[in-house]
Amino acid sequence: MKKIVALLAMTVLSGQAFAADAIVSAPEPAPVEYSAFSWTGGYIGAHAGYGWGRSHDVHNPKANEQKTKGGFGGLQAGYNWQFDNNVVLGAEADVSFGSVKKNWGGANVNDPYYGSDKLSTNGTVRARLGYAVDRFLPYVTGGFAWGQTKYSLGCDTARVGTTIGGCTRVGAFEDSNKKTVTGWTAGAGLEYAVTDNWTVKGEYLYKDFGKNGVRLTDINFPTSDVNNRNFKTKVNEVRLGVNYKF
Repeated sequence: MKKIVALLAMTVLSGQAFAADAIVSAPEPAPVEYSAFSWTGGYIGAHAGYGWGRSHDVHNPKANEQKTKGGFGGLQAGYNWQFDNNVVLGAEADVSFGSVKKNWGGANVNDPYYGSDKLSTNGTVRARLGYAVDRFLPYVTGGFAWGQTKYSLGCDTARVGTTIGGCTRVGAFEDSNKKTVTGWTAGAGLEYAVTDNWTVKGEYLYKDFGKNGVRLTDINFPTSDVNNRNFKTKVNEVRLGVNYKF
């Protein structure tokens, strides 16, 4: 009987030791490592926005400053480098298609003149400097800007022969001139990575194309130096965009 009890006790104790070993030796789950988003890489994307600005023939003291406005859309491509301290340095080029313009004249019965000032296709080549807060990237940007402008001037046939400023208009006409202008741009924006590949952004840009000479001939003043126009063009833009990051 004593041998049977001893055998049972040994069996129970060995089972408990085995269970304890099984609990102790059970592997612990590996910790889940968090990987921060990296902005390093190339990207392409599209944008759309609204622009408003000013165009002024500063060579003609009688010319009024025109307030231009209009919508646009376009494409962009660039590359970002993110450093260990989360500073992000990038380069981007874009092109926009649309029309930021002002049609003027035609409303005053005492003035037969009318025209338009327009900025159409334009683009930039810019540097970007930002600070990454994981998937958020606030940044400033600046660089080179270019654009296609068109300036038009005309005289209404219905009002030819009226006397304006002591001078009788002798003929109706229409003249226009296109010019590629260059300047500088600066702005700021905020970009957010929705996924590891797709980002969205909002951006503001200011573009200054300086003063640019344009010849618009008024047949009522064929020899006047006022026909050598000098337009000063500035534009503000707000944009929304989406990028695909490689």
